[in-house]
Amino acid sequence: MRCPDCGHEVPEPLVLCPYCGLNIEETQPIKRRKNRQARLSAALDETVPILLSQSQEEPPPAPTFWQRVRFVLGSLLIFLLMLLLSSALGIYAGYRQGEIERAARSATAAADHYTRGLAYLDSGEYERAIAEFRYALQLKPDDPLAAQGLEEAMARLSARPTPTSQAREDIAAELFARGEAAFQAEDWEPAIEALSQLRGFDPDYRRDEVEEMLCTSLYQYGMALLSEEGEDAPLEKGIFYLDQAQQICPLPQEALWEREMAHRYLTALGYWGVDWEQCIRRFEELYTLAPAYRDVYTRLYQAHVLYGDLWAEEGEMCPAAAEYARALELLQSDALQEKRDRAAEVCAAATPTPIPPITGTLPTTNTYTIPDFRVGRLAYPAYNPQTGLYDIYILVAGGGGPLRLAAGADQPSWLWGSDRLVYRNLLAPGISLIQPGGQPVTLRADPGASSPTLSPDGSRYAYAAQDGYIYIARTDGTGEPEAVAPGWGPAWGPSGLLAWTGCDDEGCGIFIDNPDDDQPPRRLTSDRNDIGLHWHPNGEMLAYMSDHAGDWDLYLLHISGGVQILVDTPDIDALPAWAPDGSALIFLGYRDDQWAIYLADANGTNARPIIALGDTMPGWMNQRISWAP
Repeated sequence: MRCPDCGHEVPEPLVLCPYCGLNIEETQPIKRRKNRQARLSAALDETVPILLSQSQEEPPPAPTFWQRVRFVLGSLLIFLLMLLLSSALGIYAGYRQGEIERAARSATAAADHYTRGLAYLDSGEYERAIAEFRYALQLKPDDPLAAQGLEEAMARLSARPTPTSQAREDIAAELFARGEAAFQAEDWEPAIEALSQLRGFDPDYRRDEVEEMLCTSLYQYGMALLSEEGEDAPLEKGIFYLDQAQQICPLPQEALWEREMAHRYLTALGYWGVDWEQCIRRFEELYTLAPAYRDVYTRLYQAHVLYGDLWAEEGEMCPAAAEYARALELLQSDALQEKRDRAAEVCAAATPTPIPPITGTLPTTNTYTIPDFRVGRLAYPAYNPQTGLYDIYILVAGGGGPLRLAAGADQPSWLWGSDRLVYRNLLAPGISLIQPGGQPVTLRADPGASSPTLSPDGSRYAYAAQDGYIYIARTDGTGEPEAVAPGWGPAWGPSGLLAWTGCDDEGCGIFIDNPDDDQPPRRLTSDRNDIGLHWHPNGEMLAYMSDHAGDWDLYLLHISGGVQILVDTPDIDALPAWAPDGSALIFLGYRDDQWAIYLADANGTNARPIIALGDTMPGWMNQRISWAP
């Protein structure tokens, strides 16, 4: 049998051709198939001409003008999005790098104190070892080695046999002699070590002498550290020793000022290379307070230049030229002037591109006015989410928009008819006073002091202390504060009466008293939530806020008797303040998830917002607004 396809003889009984692989069936002869290659060639011969013919007859349409425009705009949008993303990633990377560097410095300092603690532990000086381990944990709270060392030192100290009374006397005398000798030699660090060890060993041993020497040693050593020059000056260590001294005795004004300056300097330096906007802002504040402090002048100049260089690298010549110009205001330089001119030239020739604002910052420029604000000076707190603290702003009638007066400060209160302003200082905790055209002065270095208010003649101030009492002290620093009564939120009126909210044996509410006579205070209301007191200029009425109706509203209290509602809305109405002539009322309001300062007529009607404060006001009930002539 032959294969019908290839023609070769196929042996019986095979049904599959061994030459071409064809399946042979005797009962159904298969027609000879064409060669596959031939069929493929034929198909191509038939197909290709048709495709060529179609290609020649129907060429693809050319893109229209609007198609090209959409392509270009889409490509540009993708490029801008990638640029914004890369900028955001760069800023985040810089911030993270700064955080890493600060964490590394803290870890290094913690390791140093841990090493000292081990040395003291090995030598049997357990009290000093405990102090070193605790300080290491302050710098690095999650350090397991320091925690283990502290636990071991405390265990060894508790297991040490209690010495006899004579032995204790001998040990205390030896420590006192060592500390006194170092103190007389003005060798402050050994004096601090010996006296601190003695204070921990026997707190009652010659207590007054020990505390006096220890406080002086801490103060002198802290001031010496803060006076060191150079980039490696141990400012943090100096602040630490001054804080330790302040726990034992009051510090002189000079020490408080140096501590505050060092703290501000370190805060500004922490933003270096990470957030130029914040860095410049902090150094500008410090330069305003103390232009000759350390290298603040040079740092501020360099920050402007480097910030301008950063803008220039990103192709933003307009903000670059602005930063160079600010630097030139501090120091003239031909090279920098040339950079500024080139940037300004490119800026003038380029199509202006809006620069996105940095969110979270508060206005610090005097570029607009508030038409309805026509009398006196207003001081108010505004929360800064970037620092997590309040800043004090002032608004002067006819003097433009709000200006920042003090950073890290709140609870402002004017002295009536004067430029003097007293407030709570959050950077150097306590109460500070700004003199006319001068620098802030610390009246009281006490983190628990709050709500300061000045007497009508400015010679005294009242404040609320952490122990729950109202105190009166002199602004010149002489004498000791005198307790008035239990209470909080004092407000000194123009007639000399002092008002506050408090409680006595008969109940709680608003009290008034003349601190210069021997008559007891009078309670005028009956709710401990009658707070935020502000005197009317006539000295006969008080505005305050309370939550009698379940929400915070404003009330008017006549000191001769009688209460009436001033502002009653379903929202928060708080912190009232009368105009100096009694013609208007200002208060803090919360509407539509936003805080703002509202201006109303004297009877509380026609309220309208004049200053926006954002969506965050932590602890607003403890704040204060002050309005004075």
